[in-house]
Formats: sequence, C-alpha cells, structure tokens
Amino acid sequence: MRRTSRLMSPFPPPHRGFTLIEVLVVLAIIAILAAILFPVFSAARASGYKAGCVTNVHQLLQASTMYASDHDRRLVAARLYTGGSSLGTTWCVALQPYIKNQTILICPVDTAPQTVPNSDDLPHSYGINYDLTYVTGYGATNLAWAMSALPRTSDLVLFFDMKSTAGAMGSGYAANRVSRVADRHQEKSIVGYLDGHAKPQAAKQIDATRLWNPTAP
Repeated sequence: MRRTSRLMSPFPPPHRGFTLIEVLVVLAIIAILAAILFPVFSAARASGYKAGCVTNVHQLLQASTMYASDHDRRLVAARLYTGGSSLGTTWCVALQPYIKNQTILICPVDTAPQTVPNSDDLPHSYGINYDLTYVTGYGATNLAWAMSALPRTSDLVLFFDMKSTAGAMGSGYAANRVSRVADRHQEKSIVGYLDGHAKPQAAKQIDATRLWNPTAP
C-alpha cells in the first residue's frame, strides 16, 4: 500500500487566544492578592516611619544631654531670650550645634512641620516639655531645670510628637494636658524620656501629671 506523505506548512500553527473567562479569573486573582498585600505593605511602611521617628527622638535626647553637659548640667530651655528676635530662640535652634541636621526635627509622616511665630525657630514636628524647660517667668535668663535638681529621670517626658496645629515649642501639662500630643503612628505618639529612652505611646498612657511635672508625687 502506498503511503501518502503529509505536507508540512512552513508557518507555525496559530496560538489559541485567552477566553474571557480566563482573563476574568486572572484579574480576580490579581485583585485578591492586591487586597491581601497592600495592607501588609502599608503596615510595613508605617512601621518604618515609626522607627525613623524613634531614631529622631533618640538623637534629640542625646543632643539635649550634650547641651546640658556644656551648660552646667542645665536642660535646654524651650525658649532662650538672646535679645535678637522679639521672642528669642527656640530649643530647635539651640540644639543644632549638637545635631547638625534640621531633618531630625521633622517626623517622617508630618507633612506640615510648624514654626513658632516671631521667634528664631526651625520647622519641627516635636514638642518639648514645658514643665522641665519653661518653669520661670517670661523674660527670665534660665528657663530650664538643672539635672542635679531633678528627683528622677526615667519617667519624665522631655520630647514628644506634637500636633502641627499647635504652633508652639512644646506643651505644659497644667495648661494643655496632652491636647497637643500627636498620634501620628498608628494612634500612638513617639515619646522621649529624660533618661534617654524613647517609645511609642498612646496619649492616654502619658496623661498623668507625674510624667510631666518633676515635683508631682
């Protein structure tokens, strides 16, 4: 029997296209993966911002320690009356020789860092505790506690994430309580303590006179 040979085409066979069902299935899988991964990425980014903010506050605490070492163990004042501008120089400027970096003053998630009007100031996201650094009358020379006079350090707030709308250098507990504390990091603020440690805390966790006023029982 004679076998006939099959003619081979010089062109490859056409590819079968995707059906509408297959395309919809792929899109559905992508949407499901996006819904799962986007919150994870968002949480990871928020954690990174929080870590950056903790680092900033740590460096501010270290700078304040160095400042105190150079100024008879006295803390940096919230405002220094130097006779230059009408309301003096803020702690943000006073600490610059020790931090040498203005970005440290700004929280990574604060899009509108504030400055104090009529003062020699720098844009900042953090506030200083007035109960430690603004404890005598307007116009006085020394507006801060000496370290030797403080009865304790481990539970005294020095720096904290501050609301951009405050338009201030910091906050005092008697006048403001924690109304100026900003909860920028997953409903928590980065709080730096006088002994050098910093951590995220909710405003209600630092709403206590003892954490702000060194003379409180």
